[in-house]
Amino acid sequence: MNKVGLCVVFIIFISIICFYNIYYRNKGLPNLKNENLIVYVTFNEDEAKVLLDGFKERTGCNYSFLRFPTEEGAEKIIKEQNSGKADIFLGGTTDAIELLKINNCLDKYIIKDSNRIPSQYRDTDGYWTGLYIEALSIGINEERWNKEFSDIKKPTTIQELINPRFRGEIVLPDPRTSGTGYTFLSYLVQTMGKKEGLEFFMNLKNNVGQFTDSGFTPAKKVGVGEYLITVNFINQQLIVKNSGFKIESIIPDNTGWTICPIAKLKNCSNSKAAEAFIEYCTTKEAGNALNDFSMAVPTISQDNDLNIKKTFDSNKLNSKYDFNKAAKDREELLKDLNKIM
Repeated sequence: MNKVGLCVVFIIFISIICFYNIYYRNKGLPNLKNENLIVYVTFNEDEAKVLLDGFKERTGCNYSFLRFPTEEGAEKIIKEQNSGKADIFLGGTTDAIELLKINNCLDKYIIKDSNRIPSQYRDTDGYWTGLYIEALSIGINEERWNKEFSDIKKPTTIQELINPRFRGEIVLPDPRTSGTGYTFLSYLVQTMGKKEGLEFFMNLKNNVGQFTDSGFTPAKKVGVGEYLITVNFINQQLIVKNSGFKIESIIPDNTGWTICPIAKLKNCSNSKAAEAFIEYCTTKEAGNALNDFSMAVPTISQDNDLNIKKTFDSNKLNSKYDFNKAAKDREELLKDLNKIM
Protein backbone atom coordinates (compact mmCIF):
# COMPACT_ATOMS: atom_id res chain seq x y z
CA MET A 1 0.00 0.00 0.00
CA ASN A 2 1.40 3.42 -0.97
CA LYS A 3 1.72 6.39 1.37
CA VAL A 4 -1.54 7.98 0.18
CA GLY A 5 -3.44 4.78 0.92
CA LEU A 6 -1.87 4.52 4.36
CA CYS A 7 -2.85 8.11 5.10
CA VAL A 8 -6.46 7.44 4.06
CA VAL A 9 -6.62 4.32 6.25
CA PHE A 10 -5.12 6.25 9.16
CA ILE A 11 -7.63 9.11 8.78
CA ILE A 12 -10.55 6.64 8.65
CA PHE A 13 -9.22 4.84 11.73
CA ILE A 14 -8.90 8.09 13.71
CA SER A 15 -12.38 9.19 12.59
CA ILE A 16 -13.91 5.93 13.82
CA ILE A 17 -12.19 6.31 17.19
CA CYS A 18 -13.42 9.89 17.51
CA PHE A 19 -16.95 8.88 16.54
CA TYR A 20 -17.10 6.15 19.16
CA ASN A 21 -15.55 8.38 21.81
CA ILE A 22 -18.16 11.06 21.18
CA TYR A 23 -20.96 8.51 21.02
CA TYR A 24 -20.14 6.78 24.27
CA ARG A 25 -19.19 9.98 26.03
CA ASN A 26 -22.56 11.54 25.25
CA LYS A 27 -24.56 8.34 25.59
CA GLY A 28 -27.57 8.94 27.85
CA LEU A 29 -27.42 12.75 27.67
CA PRO A 30 -29.87 14.58 25.37
CA ASN A 31 -29.09 17.26 22.81
CA LEU A 32 -30.02 20.52 24.58
CA LYS A 33 -28.55 23.00 22.11
CA ASN A 34 -31.45 25.48 22.29
CA GLU A 35 -32.10 25.08 26.01
CA ASN A 36 -30.98 27.28 28.91
CA LEU A 37 -30.33 26.04 32.45
CA ILE A 38 -30.58 28.42 35.41
CA VAL A 39 -28.63 27.39 38.51
CA TYR A 40 -28.43 28.77 42.03
CA VAL A 41 -24.88 28.02 43.16
CA THR A 42 -23.75 27.97 46.79
CA PHE A 43 -20.14 26.90 46.47
CA ASN A 44 -17.06 28.27 44.71
CA GLU A 45 -17.90 29.87 41.34
CA ASP A 46 -15.00 28.15 39.61
CA GLU A 47 -16.26 24.76 40.82
CA ALA A 48 -19.65 25.55 39.31
CA LYS A 49 -18.05 26.50 36.00
CA VAL A 50 -16.12 23.22 35.91
CA LEU A 51 -19.43 21.34 35.99
CA LEU A 52 -21.49 23.71 33.84
CA ASP A 53 -18.85 24.03 31.11
CA GLY A 54 -18.48 20.26 30.99
CA PHE A 55 -22.27 19.88 30.73
CA LYS A 56 -22.46 22.48 27.95
CA GLU A 57 -19.71 20.69 26.02
CA ARG A 58 -21.58 17.39 26.31
CA THR A 59 -25.11 18.62 25.53
CA GLY A 60 -24.87 22.08 23.94
CA CYS A 61 -27.06 23.47 26.75
CA ASN A 62 -26.56 27.13 27.59
CA TYR A 63 -26.52 28.14 31.23
CA SER A 64 -26.55 31.02 33.65
CA PHE A 65 -25.98 30.94 37.38
CA LEU A 66 -26.21 33.12 40.46
CA ARG A 67 -23.82 32.60 43.37
CA PHE A 68 -24.98 32.92 46.99
CA PRO A 69 -23.68 32.00 50.43
CA THR A 70 -25.48 28.78 51.37
CA GLU A 71 -27.89 30.13 53.96
CA GLU A 72 -28.79 33.12 51.79
CA GLY A 73 -29.36 30.86 48.78
CA ALA A 74 -31.62 28.52 50.74
CA GLU A 75 -33.63 31.44 52.12
CA LYS A 76 -34.03 32.90 48.62
CA ILE A 77 -35.39 29.62 47.28
CA ILE A 78 -37.85 29.35 50.17
CA LYS A 79 -39.07 32.90 49.51
CA GLU A 80 -39.37 32.20 45.77
CA GLN A 81 -41.02 28.84 46.43
CA ASN A 82 -42.36 27.23 43.24
CA SER A 83 -41.69 30.41 41.22
CA GLY A 84 -39.72 28.63 38.49
CA LYS A 85 -36.96 31.28 38.57
CA ALA A 86 -34.25 28.63 38.80
CA ASP A 87 -33.91 24.98 37.84
CA ILE A 88 -31.13 23.64 40.07
CA PHE A 89 -29.71 24.11 43.56
CA LEU A 90 -26.00 23.26 43.40
CA GLY A 91 -23.55 23.10 46.28
CA GLY A 92 -23.90 24.09 49.89
CA THR A 93 -24.44 21.70 52.76
CA THR A 94 -26.71 18.79 53.59
CA ASP A 95 -28.61 20.68 56.28
CA ALA A 96 -29.44 23.40 53.73
CA ILE A 97 -30.79 20.93 51.21
CA GLU A 98 -32.73 19.18 53.98
CA LEU A 99 -34.22 22.57 54.88
CA LEU A 100 -35.39 22.99 51.27
CA LYS A 101 -36.85 19.49 51.35
CA ILE A 102 -38.74 20.23 54.58
CA ASN A 103 -40.14 23.42 53.00
CA ASN A 104 -41.33 21.53 49.89
CA CYS A 105 -39.01 23.41 47.53
CA LEU A 106 -37.58 20.38 45.72
CA ASP A 107 -38.75 18.03 42.99
CA LYS A 108 -37.96 14.38 43.40
CA TYR A 109 -35.46 13.03 40.88
CA ILE A 110 -33.71 9.69 41.29
CA ILE A 111 -30.65 9.30 39.09
CA LYS A 112 -30.32 6.36 36.75
CA ASP A 113 -28.45 3.44 38.28
CA SER A 114 -28.62 5.17 41.66
CA ASN A 115 -26.68 2.38 43.38
CA ARG A 116 -23.45 3.81 41.97
CA ILE A 117 -23.70 6.32 44.83
CA PRO A 118 -23.82 4.76 48.33
CA SER A 119 -27.18 5.33 50.04
CA GLN A 120 -25.63 7.36 52.88
CA TYR A 121 -24.58 10.01 50.35
CA ARG A 122 -28.01 10.64 48.79
CA ASP A 123 -31.54 11.31 49.97
CA THR A 124 -33.40 8.03 50.38
CA ASP A 125 -36.60 9.75 49.16
CA GLY A 126 -34.85 10.93 45.99
CA TYR A 127 -34.95 14.70 46.53
CA TRP A 128 -31.19 15.32 46.42
CA THR A 129 -27.99 13.58 45.42
CA GLY A 130 -24.57 14.02 47.03
CA LEU A 131 -21.63 14.98 44.81
CA TYR A 132 -18.78 14.98 47.31
CA ILE A 133 -17.95 14.73 51.00
CA GLU A 134 -16.50 17.56 53.11
CA ALA A 135 -14.95 17.36 56.59
CA LEU A 136 -14.44 20.28 58.97
CA SER A 137 -10.76 21.02 59.40
CA ILE A 138 -8.52 23.40 61.31
CA GLY A 139 -6.51 25.44 58.79
CA ILE A 140 -3.24 27.09 59.87
CA ASN A 141 -0.92 29.47 58.03
CA GLU A 142 2.39 27.58 58.21
CA GLU A 143 4.71 30.55 57.65
CA ARG A 144 3.17 32.69 60.37
CA TRP A 145 3.00 29.77 62.77
CA ASN A 146 6.69 28.98 62.37
CA LYS A 147 7.66 32.63 62.86
CA GLU A 148 5.30 33.65 65.66
CA PHE A 149 3.83 30.61 67.43
CA SER A 150 6.42 27.83 67.22
CA ASP A 151 6.77 27.81 71.02
CA ILE A 152 3.36 26.13 71.45
CA LYS A 153 1.79 22.96 70.10
CA LYS A 154 -0.45 23.26 67.05
CA PRO A 155 -4.12 22.78 67.90
CA THR A 156 -5.47 19.36 66.96
CA THR A 157 -8.88 19.80 68.62
CA ILE A 158 -11.54 22.49 68.37
CA GLN A 159 -11.37 22.99 72.14
CA GLU A 160 -7.75 24.18 71.90
CA LEU A 161 -8.81 27.15 69.77
CA ILE A 162 -9.98 29.11 72.83
CA ASN A 163 -6.33 29.53 73.87
CA PRO A 164 -5.88 33.29 74.64
CA ARG A 165 -2.76 33.27 72.42
CA PHE A 166 -5.09 33.10 69.43
CA ARG A 167 -7.06 36.24 70.31
CA GLY A 168 -7.79 38.12 67.09
CA GLU A 169 -5.99 35.49 65.01
CA ILE A 170 -8.98 33.35 64.03
CA VAL A 171 -11.31 33.92 61.07
CA LEU A 172 -14.57 31.95 60.81
CA PRO A 173 -17.52 31.76 58.42
CA ASP A 174 -20.64 33.34 59.90
CA PRO A 175 -23.26 30.64 60.66
CA ARG A 176 -26.04 33.08 59.79
CA THR A 177 -24.95 33.30 56.13
CA SER A 178 -22.56 30.43 55.51
CA GLY A 179 -23.48 26.76 55.29
CA THR A 180 -19.94 25.94 56.40
CA GLY A 181 -20.36 28.17 59.44
CA TYR A 182 -23.74 26.71 60.30
CA THR A 183 -22.39 23.15 59.99
CA PHE A 184 -19.68 24.10 62.49
CA LEU A 185 -22.20 25.60 64.92
CA SER A 186 -24.61 22.68 64.62
CA TYR A 187 -21.74 20.22 65.06
CA LEU A 188 -20.72 21.94 68.31
CA VAL A 189 -24.28 21.85 69.64
CA GLN A 190 -24.90 18.24 68.63
CA THR A 191 -21.64 16.98 70.15
CA MET A 192 -21.50 19.17 73.28
CA GLY A 193 -25.18 19.77 73.98
CA LYS A 194 -27.01 23.01 73.20
CA LYS A 195 -26.06 25.01 76.31
CA GLU A 196 -22.43 23.88 76.31
CA GLY A 197 -22.07 24.25 72.53
CA LEU A 198 -23.35 27.84 72.54
CA GLU A 199 -21.18 28.71 75.55
CA PHE A 200 -18.14 27.29 73.74
CA PHE A 201 -18.96 29.30 70.61
CA MET A 202 -19.27 32.45 72.73
CA ASN A 203 -15.82 31.79 74.26
CA LEU A 204 -14.35 31.03 70.83
CA LYS A 205 -15.84 34.29 69.53
CA ASN A 206 -13.44 36.17 71.83
CA ASN A 207 -10.56 34.93 69.66
CA VAL A 208 -12.27 35.61 66.31
CA GLY A 209 -11.01 38.67 64.45
CA GLN A 210 -13.57 38.38 61.64
CA PHE A 211 -16.67 36.46 60.62
CA THR A 212 -17.12 36.17 56.83
CA ASP A 213 -20.26 35.71 54.74
CA SER A 214 -18.93 32.66 52.88
CA GLY A 215 -17.19 29.48 53.96
CA PHE A 216 -14.39 29.76 51.40
CA THR A 217 -13.18 33.27 52.30
CA PRO A 218 -11.55 32.28 55.64
CA ALA A 219 -9.30 29.78 53.87
CA LYS A 220 -8.11 32.53 51.52
CA LYS A 221 -7.46 34.91 54.39
CA VAL A 222 -5.44 32.29 56.27
CA GLY A 223 -3.61 31.36 53.07
CA VAL A 224 -2.29 34.92 52.61
CA GLY A 225 -1.51 35.28 56.32
CA GLU A 226 -4.14 37.89 57.19
CA TYR A 227 -5.24 35.47 59.92
CA LEU A 228 -3.48 32.54 61.52
CA ILE A 229 -6.29 29.99 61.93
CA THR A 230 -9.68 29.05 60.55
CA VAL A 231 -12.18 26.21 60.79
CA ASN A 232 -13.91 25.37 57.53
CA PHE A 233 -14.13 22.45 55.14
CA ILE A 234 -10.90 20.77 54.14
CA ASN A 235 -11.49 21.05 50.41
CA GLN A 236 -11.82 24.85 50.80
CA GLN A 237 -8.38 24.82 52.41
CA LEU A 238 -6.96 22.50 49.76
CA ILE A 239 -8.09 24.81 46.94
CA VAL A 240 -6.03 27.58 48.58
CA LYS A 241 -3.08 25.25 49.18
CA ASN A 242 -3.26 24.04 45.58
CA SER A 243 -2.94 27.69 44.49
CA GLY A 244 0.50 27.90 46.11
CA PHE A 245 -0.24 29.17 49.63
CA LYS A 246 1.18 27.43 52.69
CA ILE A 247 -1.84 26.34 54.68
CA GLU A 248 -1.77 23.23 56.85
CA SER A 249 -4.97 21.25 57.43
CA ILE A 250 -5.53 19.37 60.69
CA ILE A 251 -8.75 17.34 60.88
CA PRO A 252 -9.86 16.76 64.48
CA ASP A 253 -11.09 13.35 65.56
CA ASN A 254 -14.87 12.94 65.44
CA THR A 255 -15.17 16.00 63.22
CA GLY A 256 -18.29 17.53 61.71
CA TRP A 257 -18.93 16.97 58.04
CA THR A 258 -21.39 17.40 55.22
CA ILE A 259 -22.28 16.18 51.74
CA CYS A 260 -22.26 18.71 48.91
CA PRO A 261 -25.61 18.15 47.14
CA ILE A 262 -27.41 18.84 43.90
CA ALA A 263 -31.19 19.00 43.56
CA LYS A 264 -33.93 19.88 41.10
CA LEU A 265 -36.10 22.81 42.21
CA LYS A 266 -39.85 22.45 42.28
CA ASN A 267 -41.79 23.75 39.25
CA CYS A 268 -38.54 24.61 37.46
CA SER A 269 -38.78 26.03 33.94
CA ASN A 270 -36.48 23.52 32.26
CA SER A 271 -37.10 20.10 33.75
CA LYS A 272 -35.36 18.19 30.94
CA ALA A 273 -32.13 20.16 31.23
CA ALA A 274 -32.24 20.05 35.04
CA GLU A 275 -32.47 16.25 35.09
CA ALA A 276 -29.77 15.91 32.45
CA PHE A 277 -27.48 18.18 34.48
CA ILE A 278 -27.98 16.07 37.60
CA GLU A 279 -27.12 12.97 35.56
CA TYR A 280 -23.98 14.64 34.21
CA CYS A 281 -22.86 15.82 37.67
CA THR A 282 -23.05 12.24 38.94
CA THR A 283 -20.76 10.83 36.27
CA LYS A 284 -17.18 9.83 37.00
CA GLU A 285 -16.06 12.48 34.51
CA ALA A 286 -17.69 15.23 36.57
CA GLY A 287 -16.45 13.73 39.82
CA ASN A 288 -12.90 13.62 38.52
CA ALA A 289 -13.16 17.22 37.30
CA LEU A 290 -14.25 18.35 40.76
CA ASN A 291 -11.54 16.28 42.38
CA ASP A 292 -8.89 17.80 40.11
CA PHE A 293 -10.07 21.32 40.94
CA SER A 294 -10.83 21.18 44.67
CA MET A 295 -9.43 17.85 45.93
CA ALA A 296 -13.01 17.03 46.92
CA VAL A 297 -13.84 13.41 47.71
CA PRO A 298 -16.49 12.36 45.13
CA THR A 299 -19.38 10.17 46.20
CA ILE A 300 -19.53 8.34 42.88
CA SER A 301 -16.20 6.52 42.93
CA GLN A 302 -16.39 2.74 43.08
CA ASP A 303 -13.49 2.72 45.55
CA ASN A 304 -14.85 5.64 47.57
CA ASP A 305 -13.38 4.61 50.93
CA LEU A 306 -9.90 4.47 49.39
CA ASN A 307 -10.36 7.92 47.87
CA ILE A 308 -11.50 9.35 51.20
CA LYS A 309 -8.31 8.16 52.85
CA LYS A 310 -6.21 10.00 50.28
CA THR A 311 -7.59 13.25 51.72
CA PHE A 312 -8.67 12.28 55.24
CA ASP A 313 -9.37 9.18 57.25
CA SER A 314 -13.12 8.46 57.06
CA ASN A 315 -12.96 7.24 60.67
CA LYS A 316 -12.49 10.88 61.71
CA LEU A 317 -16.04 11.74 60.60
CA ASN A 318 -18.63 12.01 63.36
CA SER A 319 -20.98 9.16 62.48
CA LYS A 320 -23.74 10.53 64.74
CA TYR A 321 -23.90 14.02 63.20
CA ASP A 322 -27.53 14.39 62.08
CA PHE A 323 -28.11 16.51 58.94
CA ASN A 324 -31.89 16.47 59.32
CA LYS A 325 -31.69 17.62 62.93
CA ALA A 326 -29.35 20.42 61.85
CA ALA A 327 -31.99 21.58 59.36
CA LYS A 328 -34.88 21.40 61.86
CA ASP A 329 -32.90 23.20 64.58
CA ARG A 330 -31.70 25.98 62.28
CA GLU A 331 -34.25 28.73 63.02
CA GLU A 332 -34.08 28.31 66.79
CA LEU A 333 -30.31 27.89 66.83
CA LEU A 334 -29.71 31.03 64.81
CA LYS A 335 -31.99 33.01 67.13
CA ASP A 336 -29.86 31.84 70.05
CA LEU A 337 -26.72 32.72 68.10
CA ASN A 338 -27.91 36.26 67.44
CA LYS A 339 -27.97 36.87 71.18
CA ILE A 340 -24.25 36.21 71.49
CA MET A 341 -22.94 37.65 68.20
